[in-house]
Amino acid sequence: MRHFFTIAAVVVVAAVIALSASAGGRPDTVRTVFTVEGMHCDGCSSAITASLEKADGVVEASADHEKGTADVVYHPRKVEVETLKAEIEKLGYTVTGMSTEAVEG
Repeated sequence: MRHFFTIAAVVVVAAVIALSASAGGRPDTVRTVFTVEGMHCDGCSSAITASLEKADGVVEASADHEKGTADVVYHPRKVEVETLKAEIEKLGYTVTGMSTEAVEG
């Protein structure tokens, strides 16, 4: 019986390693907060939010002109952070920084 549990444990560990490797070790969902210069009003915030929400892989997005930030939750396997940055910059705003963290669950 001990032998069975040892084999089962090895199979589970191997499956976890295989899944992690196939996923590239990246979390399923991440949040990036961009520091954005050039937003002056609600229209600016709305334009950035709408543009980011259209990107494939984005779960939610919001921009705040008063804070000078754009907050995006997305699936990094579907969209890269540089693509999201480009979405903001193509609207005429400047991204001066960003901070990314994994989102649990």
